[in-house]
Amino acid sequence: MPILALPPRLTRLSVTVLATLGALALPAAAQDAYPTTPIPEQAENPAIHAMLPEAIRETGTLKMATDANYPPCQWFTSDKKMVGYEVDIWDALAQVMGVKLEVSSIDFAGLIPGVQGGRYDAAMECITDRVEREEVVDFVNHSLTYGNQFYYLASNDKIVAGDPKSFCGLTTAGQSGTDFLTRLTTFSEWCEGQGLKPITIGEFPQQSAVLLALFSGRVDFALSEGSAVDEIRANNPVEIGSMPDPLEEKHYLGIVVAKDNEPLKAALVAGLTELKANGAYDAIFEKWNLKHAALSEFGVNMTTTKPLP
Repeated sequence: MPILALPPRLTRLSVTVLATLGALALPAAAQDAYPTTPIPEQAENPAIHAMLPEAIRETGTLKMATDANYPPCQWFTSDKKMVGYEVDIWDALAQVMGVKLEVSSIDFAGLIPGVQGGRYDAAMECITDRVEREEVVDFVNHSLTYGNQFYYLASNDKIVAGDPKSFCGLTTAGQSGTDFLTRLTTFSEWCEGQGLKPITIGEFPQQSAVLLALFSGRVDFALSEGSAVDEIRANNPVEIGSMPDPLEEKHYLGIVVAKDNEPLKAALVAGLTELKANGAYDAIFEKWNLKHAALSEFGVNMTTTKPLP
């Protein structure tokens, strides 16, 4: 059974190891309600194509890794179609760069190691650009975080709507390797700073297992992007309550690329810049109601090179 490893400063946390579950079928997994506004087809830009690494130009294929379990980033509908705002971004980028995409959906924890090891050219899954991650990979930044929320069964009488302190001392869980575990840890420390009990944090390898734990009553609440919570609420018969993460700050999201792959980073920045100039980029964010998360310019490792205020 996997154990959640924590750095020394976090040993005060009460951590529950929850049993690993297999593939799950949940009502919320059938995410069939999504915007279908078409994004204009993009013409190949020969100059951007020429920027690509020789290996990608020779095969004509870019290998992309994701973990397609996170609306609105990317997820599978009930008929196995992958949709999401990052899907629209990478499709448009591939058209501009003149390549085909080979997309693999794997566990989130394998995304960065997969790019580091050369198995994939890039990875996208609304991955937060953090300084510690920049030490091992680079980020081509394409958007901002757009608001995480605690969500829970409205029938849970331990939680008081709108009161963050009522979550202290409760049980939660997150997916291995995600930023949600970091956010939950930060919230637990905040609880202790308020003189309240820390939260109990469990860890699962798949997001579907986190959802099952919530719906089966094994955890009291979970944390996800606001748009994802809206999808969960819309696709389940039970009432879902939610509250914005009271400690959240904005961060850059980005496309993970190996540190030594300068040609691909340059091509991706150029591709995003062209999509911004021709209106396709903004059309994607308007389609998904995420205009507040759009960037006006693009770069590499902007958490370091252009810190947010």
